Amino acid sequence: MTKSSQKVTRVYGFPIWIGFAVLLLAAGCNSAPAPDTRAADEAAVRKADADWVKAAQTKKVDDWVAFYTEDAVALPPNEKTAVGKENIRKPVGDMLGLPGLSISWQPTKVEVAKSGDLAYLYGTYQMTATGADGKPMSDNGKMVEIWKKQADGNWKCIVDTWSSDLPATPPASK
Repeated sequence: MTKSSQKVTRVYGFPIWIGFAVLLLAAGCNSAPAPDTRAADEAAVRKADADWVKAAQTKKVDDWVAFYTEDAVALPPNEKTAVGKENIRKPVGDMLGLPGLSISWQPTKVEVAKSGDLAYLYGTYQMTATGADGKPMSDNGKMVEIWKKQADGNWKCIVDTWSSDLPATPPASK
């Protein structure tokens, strides 16, 4: 290597290494872990779920389905899977249309992912209504909800399922 080429390498090589070091330092500074918001997110999911119970008391389908994302999935008992808010309207409307309906639920556990964008809860529900025979009927069971944090920071349900703890009713004989 000639003296002039060594001089060029020293002059131009040094700034490249400095630039590379600054880039690595900047990348390292930006990789700080995100703050853990799970406690606040859990409280937000619990509040959203409690608001949903209150909305159910109105017996208005729109108030109920407002808690779902557009692409939510509902897995109601003894019915087919309903995909999408519009398809969920029918099973929810059928349930809310039961005469004398009273429904509520309580979460037993709420768990938020460390990423802070998903949560699930499970718990129990209680329901009473007037049966087709005019007699009061009651049901109690369990439920699972999966929630997703939306771009605006609010939580919406993306999967909803519930099932009875009561024994299955045998089919009517012909």
